[in-house]
Amino acid sequence: MAPTLSSGGQAVIPHAFQAANPEPGWAVIPYDAWPHLRDSLRLSDREMKLVQGIFADEEQEKIAESLGIEPGVVYKMLQRIYVKLHIGSRTELIVRVMSEYLAFVADQPQPDFYESSYWVG
Repeated sequence: MAPTLSSGGQAVIPHAFQAANPEPGWAVIPYDAWPHLRDSLRLSDREMKLVQGIFADEEQEKIAESLGIEPGVVYKMLQRIYVKLHIGSRTELIVRVMSEYLAFVADQPQPDFYESSYWVG
C-alpha cells in the first residue's frame, strides 16, 4: 500500500505503516519490523537504536543523548556497525537496512490477488 496525497498535497501514510513513534523516518519501516532487522543484521539493541536514529535523520548529538552516551561514542559505534555489516557510509547503511527489510517483506505471505475479488477477468 503506497502513500497517497491529501487534498492539501501532503503525503498520507496508511495506518498499517505508521509506527508507534511519530518521529520522521520511522514511517519508512514499520515499528514491528525493527526487531527482525536487528536479529537478521546481528546488531545489538543499542546498535539498532543508533540505526533507528539515523533513519529518523537525527544528528549525532541527539542520538548520543537518547542513548545516554557521548557523541564520540556514537561515532565509534557507527564505525563498528560499518565493519560488522561490511559497509562504509550512512548511505550504505540505509541501503543495507532497506534491502534487509524488503527481503523480510518478500518472505511474508502475500494476498493472492488472482483469486480475490480484486481480479477482474
